[in-house]
Amino acid sequence: MKLRDQYKKLHTLLRDKAQPGLPALAIAMGCSERNMRILLSRMQEQGWLRWTSARGRGHHSNLEFIKSPDALALDHLNGLLARGELEQAFASLGKNQRQQLVNRLPEYLGIPDQNLQRLRMPLYRQIVSLDPLESYGRLEAHLIRQIFARLTTFDHQTMSLQPVLAHYWESGHEARVWHFWLRPGLSFHDGSELTVEDVRATFLRLRDRPSIYQNLYRHLEKIESGSGRRISFYLARSDWLWPQCLATAMSSIVPRRREKNFAQFPIGSGAFKVVRNNPYQLTLQAFHDYYREGALLDEIDLWVLQPSEESVCFDMQFGYSPASSMPQQHLRIADSGCTYLICNPDCHFFQTAEQRLALADWLAPAALFDQNDPARQPAHGLIPGWKHRVARPATAPVFKRGKRIRFVSSEVREMVQLAKAIKERLEAAGMEVEWRTVNFKTLIARDWMADCDLYLAREIMHDDKDFGCFEWFSADMHFRRWMSAEANAAIDAQLLKIQAQEDVPKRLRGYAKIGRKLVHEGWLIPISHENHFVSVAPHVAGVRLTPLGFVSFRELWLREAI
Repeated sequence: MKLRDQYKKLHTLLRDKAQPGLPALAIAMGCSERNMRILLSRMQEQGWLRWTSARGRGHHSNLEFIKSPDALALDHLNGLLARGELEQAFASLGKNQRQQLVNRLPEYLGIPDQNLQRLRMPLYRQIVSLDPLESYGRLEAHLIRQIFARLTTFDHQTMSLQPVLAHYWESGHEARVWHFWLRPGLSFHDGSELTVEDVRATFLRLRDRPSIYQNLYRHLEKIESGSGRRISFYLARSDWLWPQCLATAMSSIVPRRREKNFAQFPIGSGAFKVVRNNPYQLTLQAFHDYYREGALLDEIDLWVLQPSEESVCFDMQFGYSPASSMPQQHLRIADSGCTYLICNPDCHFFQTAEQRLALADWLAPAALFDQNDPARQPAHGLIPGWKHRVARPATAPVFKRGKRIRFVSSEVREMVQLAKAIKERLEAAGMEVEWRTVNFKTLIARDWMADCDLYLAREIMHDDKDFGCFEWFSADMHFRRWMSAEANAAIDAQLLKIQAQEDVPKRLRGYAKIGRKLVHEGWLIPISHENHFVSVAPHVAGVRLTPLGFVSFRELWLREAI
């Protein structure tokens, strides 16, 4: 039994009762007199009580309680929070108490540690998986980039591909063969060597294991290794985008041998390693054997906080400052992507392109939200800069009144706000809307699609617009499941031409053509381009934002007040 529990038992025994003496206390506590003396001494050392042992026959010991068990439990809880032991803190509480604790967590985000360069940051949902094969969410993909390394990376400042684990690469046979050379001295977080065999196993896994992005690797025929740490990829067709594919989060290099809990506690070779991962907290620690410049912080501690409806929600918040201190810097960045609707053609309302486009006009952005809304801008194409079709609000609905529509959206707050506006607009047309939200893990599973007519989706691409478009249109996205076989085949044929095209501007024109087809046939209905909100505490430096609002954790450092 822990000392705190023993103190609580002792306090309960003696509450409003006279001092029974050491022998009686020992019997009541179920221990020897010697152990009872030790317990009382330890509790006194902690400052919980005052105990004076009896001197002489007929005299009783004197015991005075200084702290109540409730105060003791609160002190213990505060200590756990200050040390960042969230799992232990939550484990000791009931459901209602846990919610109260969640409301208090921000108070502990800014506590400094004199012995550790640590940054605590809030997250607004739990992490689903840290396995690169399952890097489906933007948040997961960003964290995977901090934990793992890849052969290449896309530098958003120079807008070019840069070497990482591979120091050089070249192509042959019309981009059907690609050779890469690994750097020497690479290692994983567990100290094992990162070799060409790990690279080979990584990409065979991506090719052979089912995933949303499996199509990107299916044309990989074989992988060979050679002298000088060379790894060669042989492809079934020309692919000028292959080096860019190797820069994505899912192409992160993983060890050949992985534990069963790899998705929760992955072993990578990036600048940070996972040392704690539970429903409340993800802690990343600097990997000191990282192949290049190491992280400037010792630790990044991410706490899962559910925002209230009234609170301002940031996609990423670097550090925390109490309201009384210097204000945090708030930034707004336009996302490269789109929030859009997809229609199930099995629903008789959406069987034809004309029906889907009629829905697009009824749900035109001008009818759904204020054009000066800071969170979003009207979308007339699938990415900013594309203007494929301007939906104009219809004056009269074309739907039959009283019909039921099954509508699904995610639980993300900004998506819920937009979904409410869509629901109200559909109800204004006289339709009965059955709307439900599902969490991120359920969205990925897709079991709900069989009982859904309308889905509000969101796609945000990474910094590389070229490969970002190819990845979006090629992958097994939700809209692909509801498109006709003919429409899917037409897009796949266009993507094959793009993949074999060396000229980047021509590839970009090809993506725009695909986007136009998807919009004009009503397979995707653009609604808005979202803005990404970032908050930076005044004591946090090194925040170099990308177009997605993400930063390399490796560059962050803490600034002292001057």
